[in-house]
Amino acid sequence: MRPSACLSALPLLTLCLYGTALEQRHSTGASPPTAPARISGKTAQPIVPVSSGMGALQFVSVNYGVSAPQSLARQLGADDEHTRSSALAAIGAPSQYIQRGHVPYPHSLHLDFVPLGTNDDLDAILTVELDDHIVSAVLLPDDGGWRRIATVLYPTNFNDPNTTPSTFLRLARSLIEQDRYRAVFRASTSGPNGDLTENEAHLRILNNRAVITISFVDSARTCDNSGAKHAGCQLVRRWLQPDPTDDTHFTLVTGTGRFDAKELADPLARAVTYQVAHLRQFTCQPYIFSDATLHYEPIANPAPCLARHPR
Repeated sequence: MRPSACLSALPLLTLCLYGTALEQRHSTGASPPTAPARISGKTAQPIVPVSSGMGALQFVSVNYGVSAPQSLARQLGADDEHTRSSALAAIGAPSQYIQRGHVPYPHSLHLDFVPLGTNDDLDAILTVELDDHIVSAVLLPDDGGWRRIATVLYPTNFNDPNTTPSTFLRLARSLIEQDRYRAVFRASTSGPNGDLTENEAHLRILNNRAVITISFVDSARTCDNSGAKHAGCQLVRRWLQPDPTDDTHFTLVTGTGRFDAKELADPLARAVTYQVAHLRQFTCQPYIFSDATLHYEPIANPAPCLARHPR
């Protein structure tokens, strides 16, 4: 018997459908802060992101005509192997699921309708759980048809209970347009001694194409299990939040802390809330959304969160 496929739709039809989309809040007309004057022979450091990168996440930008999302979902569960193979190719699944003799049935299907762009259209994200990957196809309505404009993939084994479609993809309000949404993707890699690195990537549809507006390491744990005096885990957690005093600016917060060897053995040590409670130092890096790059760009280097950054 084939595995059952679960199809769920999140229509999000309670959104505010205005006649015209709100203009993006952006950095037009704003210049980055002037570099401070040279003091005591020291040269100002260049402004760089405190963290960036996709980690285990794979992002592919395309422009490919496809069937409607509901049709693709049905085709992925079809009895005919050729139909399933064509649908897997349409969503951008890796070739290993298309070229081998037996084309698999998905372990689960999740279909979300959500406004990721700047207009009133409901875009679609079709997420498919396969044997060794989770695949999300980003679909854009276009003149009565549909186009796949991107695919986000996460290589992960189905038998790993820590990776599911719900941990891979989360939908949240856009930070630059509160009546629109962003897709937040997460993927982690782990080591045998308890090390873990999780990367986070935010996706929007801008100018009719899928854009990763920011990506960074949102969680990291580096452990020493040697039994030495200073054994334990160093912890890092990051999150992006709006600036409460200026809705065109944002802050990437970095919290750091550690477990000692005794705490590492506690069953609660893997819980997020337990780790957050161990964060002791916090730095903040200010960002602004750039219309030129369609990306969140840093405008100052990280500093203790109580310090005021120049603008």
